[in-house]
Amino acid sequence: MIAASIAIAKRDPELAAKTIGRALDGLPRSLAEYMPHGVYPEGSTYWEYGTSFSVTTIAMLESAFGTDFGYSNYPGFMESATFRMLMNAPSGWYYNFADCDDKRPTRGDITLAWFATKTGNTSFFEKERFLIPAEKMGNLDRLAGAALVWIAQFKENKAELIPTAWKGDGANPIVIFTGDNDDERDYYFGGKGGRGTVSHGNMDAGSFVFELKGIRWVIDPGNQGYHHLEKSGFDQWSNCQECTRWTLLTKNNFGHSTLSVDDKLHVVDGLATITDFKKGSRPEATIDLTPTFKGQLNRAHRKFTKDSPTSLLIEDYIEATDSTRLITWQLITTSDVEIAPNGVILKREGKSLLVENLSHPELTLSVVLLYPAPMELDRQIKGLKRVELRIPAWTLEEGTTNIKVRLSEN
Repeated sequence: MIAASIAIAKRDPELAAKTIGRALDGLPRSLAEYMPHGVYPEGSTYWEYGTSFSVTTIAMLESAFGTDFGYSNYPGFMESATFRMLMNAPSGWYYNFADCDDKRPTRGDITLAWFATKTGNTSFFEKERFLIPAEKMGNLDRLAGAALVWIAQFKENKAELIPTAWKGDGANPIVIFTGDNDDERDYYFGGKGGRGTVSHGNMDAGSFVFELKGIRWVIDPGNQGYHHLEKSGFDQWSNCQECTRWTLLTKNNFGHSTLSVDDKLHVVDGLATITDFKKGSRPEATIDLTPTFKGQLNRAHRKFTKDSPTSLLIEDYIEATDSTRLITWQLITTSDVEIAPNGVILKREGKSLLVENLSHPELTLSVVLLYPAPMELDRQIKGLKRVELRIPAWTLEEGTTNIKVRLSEN
């Protein structure tokens, strides 16, 4: 509408001004989703989609009027470029929470290039990917022509490193731990809070992904194609507590590396927030999952710690209710699984990762095969498994327990 208004402004300035004014009044409704730190609640794929409209609009306003009326300075918007970069894992996968694609495209990110041009930060400019042979780029984005303008305008004036420990609050808060830029181990961890009712959201509060040595050991089941679901008449967009969306393994908590209580669904509107975060050589983050389990638990906190360059410690503090029967700790993987003393060993491509049960050695981890998936409509992911630690509530002393599981290079 803004583009059309600019195009007809000389012919009908009153209509153009009225339309642009309305559009400018409405833009904050979408830009508010980036607050406060730039996390795009629908994930990395939809960041590219939604943000491409924003950067194109800002570019049009600047070229037509010499100003973007301050919209590029909206809280969290410019910071979202760092979010986008941190979603790119060393393996080539995204941190694919929400309805996000699994892997990033081969070609350069043209939307991210706009942020590079605005900031001069070479970390946002994927030069090598822009220079790959055309036949390897695949279909170009519909805005690629316009993007040539800001790609051509890029001038480097700084090279800010992407942080190795980062937290982003908002409707779907996340935390990221990585290795240094020259990390030979390719360490990558992404964890999250949030709730199911966020746009394109899942019942995945407390879930995480983990990579080491270029292998995605702990996975998110990611998005599944909309067309097949919609063609079948499946209602995938309603998000009430009992809605059919949550029967899908990619959407409910049973397909994510989190906690489940009494084999029930998460509380769909219970917002899990990051309550503590520390940077440094041993970063850590704590997520308050109590709203996620309202009525199922009295209290639930999950703490992630990068306790060495090759390991991740997950600690869960649980306070049960009088009616709590079972607490299940879950890890989702496509690796081969071997039962070991006090845990399991994940194996893939000649490498292995130890999943060590530190807190409950008297209980054995079990493996539930999820391929084929429970429902015909589920996304079928070859080799998918759920590793479980099932803790009966009657074993808890005074109704509380601390679950400690460590993932480490084996």
